[in-house]
Amino acid sequence: MQYFFNNSAFSWGGAFGEATNSWMTNFIGQIGFLLLLIFSIVAFIIWLFNPKLESIKLSTGHFDLNFPILFFKNRFKSIKSSKSTAEDNGFDTISDNVRIPNLDSQTDENSEGSQASIDFNIDVKPEKSPDKPKKGEIELELEETTGEEFPEKIKVEGKSNDFEVIPKDDLDTIKVVSENDEEIFLEPYDPKKELSNYEMPPMELLKDYSSKNITIDRSELEANKDQIINTLRNYKIEIVKIRATIGPTVTLYEIIPAPGIKISKIKSLENDIALSLSALGIRIIAPIPGKGTIGIEVPNKHKQVVGLKDIIKSPKFQESTMELPVALGKTISNEPFFADLAKMPHLLVAGATGQGKSVGINSIIVSLLYKKHPSEVKFILIDPKKVELFPYNGLDKHFLGFLPDEEEAIVTETDKVVYTLNSLIIEMEERYNLLKSARARNIKEYNKKFRGRKLNPKKGHRFLPYIILVVDEFADLIMTAGKEVELPIARLAQLSRAVGIHLILATQRPSVNIITGVIKANFPARIAFKVTSKVDSRTILDTMGADQLIGRGDLLLSLGGASILRLQGAFVDTDEIEKVTDFIEKQQGYAEPFYLPEYKADGEDNGRAELNFSDLDDLFLDAAKLIVADQYGSTSLLQRKMQIGYNRAGRIMDQMETVGIVGPSNGSKPREVLV
Repeated sequence: MQYFFNNSAFSWGGAFGEATNSWMTNFIGQIGFLLLLIFSIVAFIIWLFNPKLESIKLSTGHFDLNFPILFFKNRFKSIKSSKSTAEDNGFDTISDNVRIPNLDSQTDENSEGSQASIDFNIDVKPEKSPDKPKKGEIELELEETTGEEFPEKIKVEGKSNDFEVIPKDDLDTIKVVSENDEEIFLEPYDPKKELSNYEMPPMELLKDYSSKNITIDRSELEANKDQIINTLRNYKIEIVKIRATIGPTVTLYEIIPAPGIKISKIKSLENDIALSLSALGIRIIAPIPGKGTIGIEVPNKHKQVVGLKDIIKSPKFQESTMELPVALGKTISNEPFFADLAKMPHLLVAGATGQGKSVGINSIIVSLLYKKHPSEVKFILIDPKKVELFPYNGLDKHFLGFLPDEEEAIVTETDKVVYTLNSLIIEMEERYNLLKSARARNIKEYNKKFRGRKLNPKKGHRFLPYIILVVDEFADLIMTAGKEVELPIARLAQLSRAVGIHLILATQRPSVNIITGVIKANFPARIAFKVTSKVDSRTILDTMGADQLIGRGDLLLSLGGASILRLQGAFVDTDEIEKVTDFIEKQQGYAEPFYLPEYKADGEDNGRAELNFSDLDDLFLDAAKLIVADQYGSTSLLQRKMQIGYNRAGRIMDQMETVGIVGPSNGSKPREVLV
């Protein structure tokens, strides 16, 4: 201001402005100071409005700069585009800077639902609008969804080489130093190589019981909903919201009580709700873990059969990386459920006769047959009833393990059961010695080192398959053998997890003298089918609920935590099991079964003073010549040179000890050759 009114008597710029004007005029002159002021004003305008210069177009003929018009035009377009974007994203625009949710668009998007469950949102609060129900009525919003769809045909790789295939170009050889200090390059050890042509059972052997869509009876849902609400209102219990989730056999109604309502009051109305619905198997979960709701489980009038095929062919099961995946059934939300037996690590199954206990065990075994190679897992089957596990008798050259010199693979006699359990303890102790010498903490680390050729077979090391002991009718064994069975079972349950031995016990009498405290302490994973009393339910699960199941595969699963999961067990009949076992039995198996270590009871002669020639193994002479020629008494040497199993090589070595060819066992070191 002082520059433009410099000749005025009044100082328009003040003392500072007058001094600055005088100094700048003397320094750069009148014209220079004027140009500086013009430049400062233009820079201030650019900083204030920040125009987009890229929108200014230059023509070839002349330069046309319509700055104000272009600037405000671009500002108007940006505001309009932001408004349309907000509307497309499901918001109603009130002003340039305020957006509110567009409820109509969100409702349409959420109406698709999920594939795993079918949910119904029910608003309990009555509205005054004429489109809403009158006071006391409830509107049921139904979202129709279908069950999880799977491909009609699942491609199953035919050969075991398809498991963890390593391309030849990328295959790393492993350097091994021989006894002569020579470096030998070998491929990683492949336990499936001996049965490289083994084929997994195809899906076509199993039946398809269920349909893709869940049958929804709208009238049944409305009736159950009204009965639940009316029953609660009779006891002056108001609810804010109710939601229904339909499963294959049970519908879960989740309710949110009004503020001030005690959960214990709703829990006490379990029998009243069952009476009003005229249904068995009503179970109240108050509250549902992880949710702020109370669950009421009501059985469906039209129940669906959950086939084992539905679980096995699911992508989650096919792509599972679990060590021992076992298919158990479907949840209330119609989702396939399977668990890792290696992490359980043992499983206790209990339930009354005819409630699905044996079918559940068969589902576990068959699911492992569909997932694992014979070199990876072995089953020890104990069946006192002699009729439950007989379809698996033909798998002795593939999946079964048993005592030497036994004609049948499935153990049915009580005295043989005692020998089998103690033989498993010997196997467990041998495995712990191998883990100790290999400096491995568990079977997974040990097998990884063995595959990597880091363990020498000449020192007794071998690939260790998982061993699963299945005991049916455990109560009968306790009644007949007592402590002779209970103590080995307890010791195996305490120690065998790290070495890959897992137990599955089944009983139809879940009393405290059968399922003792020692057994329960070592079996955190438990499955309870329908039982006859609340006491039996507490014995199995430490809580009530199993006595309120509806049977026919309806089960409760506890994995050691506070929450208990309700499942509909997978169903597989005898015809399906026989088809699967016949398919496996027709394939090439091992030269000899998987024999357990020989067990000698107290009082029996562990050594043989005399050995008849007829008792010698057919390969005894060849094995003796090999040991004497190499002067190296190793069981692994017999396995490798004569291509026989570990148990047979061990028996031959014991026979050579009896006749004086080799000395006694010296742990993991080779025996001394005496000849």
